[in-house]
Amino acid sequence: MQRTSLSLVAAGLLGTALLAVPAAGAASAAPGVHSVAECTDVSADRVRTGRDGSDPNDLTRSEADKAEKQMTAKLRSKGLNWGSKIHRGKVTIDVRVHVITKADGTGGVTRKQIADQIKVLNDGYGGKTARQDAPTIFRFATKSIDYTANDDWFAWADPDVDPADDQEAKAALHKGGYDDLNIYITGLEDGLLGYAYFPNEATLIQDGVVILNDSLPGGAAAPYNEGDTLTHEVGHWLGLYHTFENGCTAPGDQVFDTPYQADGDNIFECNEADDTCPAPGKDPVHNFMSYGDDPCLDRFTLGQSVRMALVWLAYRNV
Repeated sequence: MQRTSLSLVAAGLLGTALLAVPAAGAASAAPGVHSVAECTDVSADRVRTGRDGSDPNDLTRSEADKAEKQMTAKLRSKGLNWGSKIHRGKVTIDVRVHVITKADGTGGVTRKQIADQIKVLNDGYGGKTARQDAPTIFRFATKSIDYTANDDWFAWADPDVDPADDQEAKAALHKGGYDDLNIYITGLEDGLLGYAYFPNEATLIQDGVVILNDSLPGGAAAPYNEGDTLTHEVGHWLGLYHTFENGCTAPGDQVFDTPYQADGDNIFECNEADDTCPAPGKDPVHNFMSYGDDPCLDRFTLGQSVRMALVWLAYRNV
């Protein structure tokens, strides 16, 4: 099964999405990241600038094609297609927060940080973070919070390196169904900021988002400490690819109004003048599904909003 990670790299619609953080003082380009399309088992993650290695969360062209076929078939099974109209009523998603600390209780996050994080999520999905931020139908409400002291789970490994933490902790802590958003906040290792499983391949226990404790508002992972790692990963959880999926090649990220974006080191930068593909439109550097740092990311597009709503109806509207 494929996952995506958000270590600064979040991938497409298969498996998981991971995100990683750049080392302190790192240059804007990411050494060792030659193409985000170089892929491993993980489907969607976010990583920081400066992480050495390829993005484990992006999909190859064949993997993306397979994922899109699965998604399309799922929509058809519900009497829907990518052009279906969606209702404009709000959907409130119950959030199950699992905070994992060291055995001595250190390394966790406060309830205020959790509340601040949920506000960041609601602002981003509510169209409140920029004039260009398209509102979605989604709102998020904390349903439960639990704290677990466990040294092993706190040192949570990249699931492509060692899947034990992902399997054991989730089996013990997961709550609710596919319509519940389970968030695991822990001391993610291997340079990851976070990762998530895509809806088309996750088992119920695998389903959810794992994020670095220091990526929450007020955390120590600056400039990735304003809460947008979770915004990005939830985008994967709701079926969005990276804006740079397929690079300059059609069909890009499968969303009609996100301009094509090359999948090189430029994805870590916040240069509004970047125009890395011949297709119309400058690079969507401010899009939540790109790889800039938190101060740079502030918007979804209307097309992304519609896609997430359709994915919800296909996979999570139970």
